[in-house]
Amino acid sequence: MSEPIAKMHHESVPGEHVSESEHGEKKEQDIELSIAEDKKLESGVVRKYDMRILPVLCLLYLLSYLDRSNIGNAKLGGLEEALGLTSQQYQWSLSIFYFGYVIFDLPSNIVMRRWRPSIWLGVLMFLWGVTAVAMCGVTNFAGLATARIFLGVFEAGFFPGSIYYLSVWYTRKEYARRIGFFWSFSSLAGAFGGLIAYGITQIPTNHLQTWQLLFLIEGAPSVVLAVFAGWYLPNDPETAKFLTEEERRVAVGRLAKDAGASNDHSWSWAQVNSVFTDWKSWAYAFIYITGTSALQGVTLFLPSIISEMGSWSKAQSQALTTPPYFLAFFATIAVGWSSDRLFERALHMIAINLVGILGFLLLMFIDRSNVAVHYFAACLVTMSVYTNVAVKVAWFNNNFGGMTRRAVGSAFIVSIGTIGGAIGGQIYYDPPDYFNGNLIAVCLVGAQTILVVIVRLILARENKRRAEMTEEMKEYEVHKYGGVELAGDRHPDFRYVL
Repeated sequence: MSEPIAKMHHESVPGEHVSESEHGEKKEQDIELSIAEDKKLESGVVRKYDMRILPVLCLLYLLSYLDRSNIGNAKLGGLEEALGLTSQQYQWSLSIFYFGYVIFDLPSNIVMRRWRPSIWLGVLMFLWGVTAVAMCGVTNFAGLATARIFLGVFEAGFFPGSIYYLSVWYTRKEYARRIGFFWSFSSLAGAFGGLIAYGITQIPTNHLQTWQLLFLIEGAPSVVLAVFAGWYLPNDPETAKFLTEEERRVAVGRLAKDAGASNDHSWSWAQVNSVFTDWKSWAYAFIYITGTSALQGVTLFLPSIISEMGSWSKAQSQALTTPPYFLAFFATIAVGWSSDRLFERALHMIAINLVGILGFLLLMFIDRSNVAVHYFAACLVTMSVYTNVAVKVAWFNNNFGGMTRRAVGSAFIVSIGTIGGAIGGQIYYDPPDYFNGNLIAVCLVGAQTILVVIVRLILARENKRRAEMTEEMKEYEVHKYGGVELAGDRHPDFRYVL
């Protein structure tokens, strides 16, 4: 072979051949570029969620909480005298709300899981708004009790439905700050409730009494916004029209990655039943019920507790309920952010509860003549019982895997836990000191703290056990629970949030 021909055979034509190392480097660069683009898209997707979904849901919850808790302000507005209620009848009108709430929590979430969440939330809101407005026309205890139980039925699905609905959009590490922001609007409702009640007391009562105006003015917005909510809210990331096709791909993928072994969108009654045999369901339900008893006791009686502290007028008492709720609003947002930042739930709950225990003890053992300390204690207590909710909701929602198990688990825990609302309506029975009421509340918070510690230890031990399992042991465990669909968060590759 001549030298020129040989040279042609040995030389590479530019662009004709790329070395293996160069090809590998280019592939890695493409992957890195794709990951960077997906992260940018993901950040944009989450921002869209925060702008489109979260504000509307928060506003709806504010109205929901106003409509259920304004009976405390209505009492100071003359409700008891106008209807001729005894103190026992008033307390039962508080508690009876939770009977309807407890019964319809779970059925409502099953409907929501099987139907369109946006329409179902809108229907619930319209019905509770109409009921809230109709309460201004009650004339006796029977009418008030009937209205309150129907209010409970229609509001039952909104809170557990919303906490499930938010989990459809956000990952576990994003969830606590969003549920904290959502729940913080309940304390904001308490703040606005006091201000609105104060404003309504200044309206001349020529035709309607103050308590009637309160029910009418606070109930009407729920009716109006129900239609808007049903039209505006999306149903899930797969069909969300406000996302582009590429954004939908990223939205679905990031949730699947976050769920890991528990990523399952199927539906079966076996999955529903599996929630009731899971020890976590009952443990979280007891954690919830102890907190709710204290929370609702404080919420329903805070106007009366503050009224008994000093010699101010009823209108001033209404206004003085506002600062504790504003503190609770900011504390809830801050703790939710911290809980996500550290990806930790139980220790946050324990710290929150210690603040509440201090507040209750101050209310019990500091002389009532020291108004400043008592008011400060009321602020601590309100801040604690409200902030507690967002973290515990994030905790149990994070630890149920699979869409059906999460929807049913959320509703079951809230429905059982909401029995605490009926208890809370009964515990503050001893004015003006309310010593026994505060004693019951502090015992409930203490019991919850002990339960939180126990559950955290069990979950930490379970995570450690799963980390040490062999593949054969994992396969056996999945088979024991009836397959991947039924295993959910009980899958050996799933790790519980502590």
